[in-house]
Amino acid sequence: MIEANKMLFQQLVSYSGERGYNVTNANAVRWVHANDDADAVLIGATLRESMSFGRFRHLAWLEFDKVDYVCSVGFEGELRDPNLLFIDDVQGFDVCLLTELRVSPNASAVKVYNIVEASSRDTDSAYVGHDNALVTGLYPPIKVYRSVTPISSEVVWSSFLDFSANELEYGGSWIDKELAGLLSQLAQKSLESLPYAELCRSTLELDPRSLFMSLYRCIEATYAHDKASMLKNALSIEASWNEIASVLEKQMSWRPLEETSLISVLSLAKDEDLREICACLGVNLTDETGVQSAAGRAIYKLRNHIVHYRPAHSPVKVSGFDWNRICKALLAIAEDVFVVAYGKVEVSNSTT
Repeated sequence: MIEANKMLFQQLVSYSGERGYNVTNANAVRWVHANDDADAVLIGATLRESMSFGRFRHLAWLEFDKVDYVCSVGFEGELRDPNLLFIDDVQGFDVCLLTELRVSPNASAVKVYNIVEASSRDTDSAYVGHDNALVTGLYPPIKVYRSVTPISSEVVWSSFLDFSANELEYGGSWIDKELAGLLSQLAQKSLESLPYAELCRSTLELDPRSLFMSLYRCIEATYAHDKASMLKNALSIEASWNEIASVLEKQMSWRPLEETSLISVLSLAKDEDLREICACLGVNLTDETGVQSAAGRAIYKLRNHIVHYRPAHSPVKVSGFDWNRICKALLAIAEDVFVVAYGKVEVSNSTT
């Protein structure tokens, strides 16, 4: 508790000093005034997982007294998950989050200076700590939700994605309301093994190619499905196809060929979703055209133009695509493929 407060005020002193406002008694003892309950939180809370989006926005999973909490820093939106209950009094959690996540103040340097300089134990015998609201007001807003059920390391990333998708309603993003809603729905399904962390980070990126690539990686996670399933059936192996694929890669350096594997796993997607991605990417389908192959080649071509920078791959002109429409179609395909490949398994919030 003492170290957390010391670290917090050291950060504030450095922040104001680097901007020309040097605190007189920089090493004086200071702390954030809090009640006994807040002290207990600060002493006993453990950071389990976190994700940062720059210096001002962060998501975190804290555990305290055998109860799990999902927390946000710098987010305007609120979760609508019935399993997560909003907490009004976040004292204790606030200092823990600000120090553990190294959150940067978003107030002016002079305001930080004035609040820190105002008092300390060394200069005021009546000092009982800095006012909590004054100190936390120097930082982006903090919100804490208590989970009514235990959280697992698999579930927390889908909660983070839900947070990020809800935040899109507050402007500044290229993602429209419909796509944001689809991302939120995907988060609430908590599909086992889906790379939610990838999706979460890219949701708040300003470059739409980031979300496209994250959705592509969801499909990529199933590339070994066809070959590994064939081996599983041929040898009557009890392990799952993804466990077999993992062993093959680790022990024999085997990996499925990317483009052919993409086309193969698209057999698990719905026909209307494949036709939609073809329409998005300007593929003219005829009666003779294989929709699965055409969709796979079009997706892979765009992926290569994003990833590679060679004479044969001209840079992608971001403004030349309807990224909302493309990502809606690719999200549907990714979910189609993932749900079938992984057996429609959803992770329960009651697991630990």
